[in-house]
Amino acid sequence: MRSNGSIERFTVEEIGERDGWVCGLCQGPVDLAHQHPDPRSPSIDHIRTIAAGGTDTRDNVRLTHWGCNHERNDSTPLGTVEEAESQRAVLLRIPALRAYAEGLTAEDMIRRSQAFHSPERYRAKLARRVERYERERR
Repeated sequence: MRSNGSIERFTVEEIGERDGWVCGLCQGPVDLAHQHPDPRSPSIDHIRTIAAGGTDTRDNVRLTHWGCNHERNDSTPLGTVEEAESQRAVLLRIPALRAYAEGLTAEDMIRRSQAFHSPERYRAKLARRVERYERERR
């Protein structure tokens, strides 16, 4: 992480207050009363992942539910044609994915990526995680 830039100390409470206790992925309320491993528990998400060169600073983190953060993992939505073309170039180098990648356009890749990272999808995934958590806890 240090090679990505500076590191700041912050708490979930501090980021939660800043973000109004709203999940940055599903846009639902985050309640500090839920504790890990409950998927509704508060978590800190790096907007630009550490793996992608993001920093561990306040301006690169947001409050999320643990379940939403876990669902996102290190995936970041594509925002530009350049990002999509870069990802497509990687796919073209993989023999098993070459034919698939040849049929993709940057615009389609961006549209699919945005749909994959929609708040509605994160809410649905969180609801399933909560249901499973509550069922298995008993």
